[in-house]
Amino acid sequence: MESDESGSRIRARTETLLVVDDDPKIHPLIEFHLDGVVERILHAESPVAGLQIARHTKPDVVLLDIDMPRMDGFELCRELKADEDTRDSQVLFLTGESQEHQIARALDSGAADYVTKPFNVVVLQARVRAALRTKRLVDLLRREARIDGLTGLPNRRAFEDALNQQWSQQQRKAENFATVVLDLDHFKSINDEYGHGVGDEVLRCVGTALQASQRAHEVWCRIGGEEFAALLRGVDSEHAVELVERMLAEIKKVQVRAGHGIVSVTASAGIANMSPESSTTEATRLLQIADDALYSAKTAGRACLVSVEVE
Repeated sequence: MESDESGSRIRARTETLLVVDDDPKIHPLIEFHLDGVVERILHAESPVAGLQIARHTKPDVVLLDIDMPRMDGFELCRELKADEDTRDSQVLFLTGESQEHQIARALDSGAADYVTKPFNVVVLQARVRAALRTKRLVDLLRREARIDGLTGLPNRRAFEDALNQQWSQQQRKAENFATVVLDLDHFKSINDEYGHGVGDEVLRCVGTALQASQRAHEVWCRIGGEEFAALLRGVDSEHAVELVERMLAEIKKVQVRAGHGIVSVTASAGIANMSPESSTTEATRLLQIADDALYSAKTAGRACLVSVEVE
């Protein structure tokens, strides 16, 4: 499983192993013996080609020879570990070296394990399976570090990453997008009157409502307390207002039982609309503009939104 760039959607993915070895005879052997152990096997017969393939495909495991021309396995391993896109790939050295100092050097360069040539098939399969298990755990931990534990929405870190990615894309493609900050109204009074347990349930229900209602071009996150944020991709200011009004209406439908009564909630929102003509030079500035618009919505009486065009 893996998440998209926002961390908000999880989809099945194909586990991949990349073999980098300048000996052409080794590749069909690996393909044969790892059939059924890993779903997809890619091949490169040079470190340069291996690095390019790894950066493009982000393999789960890299099976890497040490002794290769132009760039040895140690250098390629360090390159993989230095690159944010490939640093989590589990590197296994496949090597004829048996000297302890070479094995130590392999592990010090960032490898997870090694297999010696000529390899024992059972050992190779076991170590690849172990590397795949480690990669799954790393992926899980990374996802959980970006997910808010209470609502299941992406957290502030995930939102800021998505905002920076969207900002970079806007600089290249000059497309419209909107940054939204949404805050639950009078939420402190819910905690004070009914307790934090009820308050937490309200937040969970709001998170569920946002997840259930968001569309493909929307990324909704919880960025702290009773505050949520969103990126609306490829929408003009009029469309952004329509989308946020829809979310405010969904939040109004939230009802949580507390004792013999029902607790409901409203929300206010601020929208910062970015167009190709906007000249703002920092992604973080958009969040501040949206936050200022939210403050205006609060002072205007709450349960409403304020939309601002970014100059």
